[in-house]
Amino acid sequence: MKSVEKLRTKTPKRIAHNFYSLGNGVFRVSGPAGALCAYLVDTSAGLIQINTVPELLKTFFPHLQKLPVAICVTAPAVNQIGDTQTGFEFELWVSRFIDYQSPHRIKFIGHEAFLKTLYERLKITMNGDFVADEQGVKQAKFIQRRWVDDVFEWKPTDSTTQIGNVTIDMSDPTGVKIYDKTHLIFDSGLYPTMASDDLANLYVEALLSQVHHATYDPEILSLTVGGTGIGTRPGVTSNFILYYGNRVIWIDPPAMPFEKSVKLQVHPDLVTDHMITHCHEDHIEGFSAVLQRKIQRSEVLTLLSTTPIYEQLKAIFNPLFGDISQHISFLDLSDRNTFSSYYGCNIEIRDNYHPVPTIGLRLTYNGRQLSISGDVLYRKQIIDARLKNGDIDKATYEKLSPEWFAESEILLHDTTVAKDPVHTELEDLEQLAQELPNVKVYSYHFGTTFDSHYTIPAKEGQRL
Repeated sequence: MKSVEKLRTKTPKRIAHNFYSLGNGVFRVSGPAGALCAYLVDTSAGLIQINTVPELLKTFFPHLQKLPVAICVTAPAVNQIGDTQTGFEFELWVSRFIDYQSPHRIKFIGHEAFLKTLYERLKITMNGDFVADEQGVKQAKFIQRRWVDDVFEWKPTDSTTQIGNVTIDMSDPTGVKIYDKTHLIFDSGLYPTMASDDLANLYVEALLSQVHHATYDPEILSLTVGGTGIGTRPGVTSNFILYYGNRVIWIDPPAMPFEKSVKLQVHPDLVTDHMITHCHEDHIEGFSAVLQRKIQRSEVLTLLSTTPIYEQLKAIFNPLFGDISQHISFLDLSDRNTFSSYYGCNIEIRDNYHPVPTIGLRLTYNGRQLSISGDVLYRKQIIDARLKNGDIDKATYEKLSPEWFAESEILLHDTTVAKDPVHTELEDLEQLAQELPNVKVYSYHFGTTFDSHYTIPAKEGQRL
């Protein structure tokens, strides 16, 4: 086989934001500094991917219009840009449903320990489906199903493996070499996954030097819409920043959170609390970057969530950090002694109807109340059926009903206009909004724009 000296890299050609062609059929997904990278390599056997980065699918798929036949997984790594294991979930969802009758299977190649940790995190979120109940009410029943098994093909190796005429060498746990018909076409020695921590930190500090922390009235509960999007479409995923008193709470920090800090003009070091509503990937893409910065600054991250969500976070991120609880001060939002007046704000939660443990929020401060639905499949027929079936009690029914938001000045509600089976359809939200004539209802978590007489599409950067 030809040696590494025969492999030549070219000056990167920018195709789109964070997406570059390096020539020789090699593509890179990374930020401008190249401090955290994933690669896609065109071969005679098809597209082969090396690791991932947050938002990988939405970055490359609109341009290449194909999915990888194989993914090489090396030892996980993390810096202040993000990590090399957050980014697979939505790629695999597309692989599963691009053709429902014939899912696109992907060979996952690497040392068995790395494949296992990746598989374990994916089975948490690719875990079931909403189906009709015994009375025929659509989506009124949730059944467990491990969707990841439809697309995740195990190929553990600590040496080489073959796909057609392509040989993949995974003997180095931190690197990959790919040969096509004996020609070396990719070597991670020349295409590194991660630059030094110093470079990543320097890039982040240069970004944050542009941030002049947004001003807000500490007597008023206010909110900045950090993003309204979803995991598979271009745009910033849904996240919010709350302000009141001396608190700045970032809910579900998105991918590349420090780049978003510049756009939103909120300095991450002045964020007092982080909140995670659930562990679907588009709601935790920024978590590893935020936690890594805290660790490097010898600070503790104050996390507001619930115990089930925190347990899933630990399962997902412990393989990257070790025991993340060593770096986190966790406060359970279910604890009414703490959150009936958290620095003067009454923070109430509900458990949502969603494939993973998920919370909705109602916040009251100085006479103003605003609410965030959280990701939820809401339809009146569904909650009526679940109450009738005994799946929920009356108290839970009331929390999942529109009336729970009746005293809110503003409600931001999960909305889909793409027949997404685990979120609230626009027509159902419009019905909900008509039942709340005194509440200003905004939509978020949508993939495409829309018009409505009853709900207002929220906009990134909007202050409420």
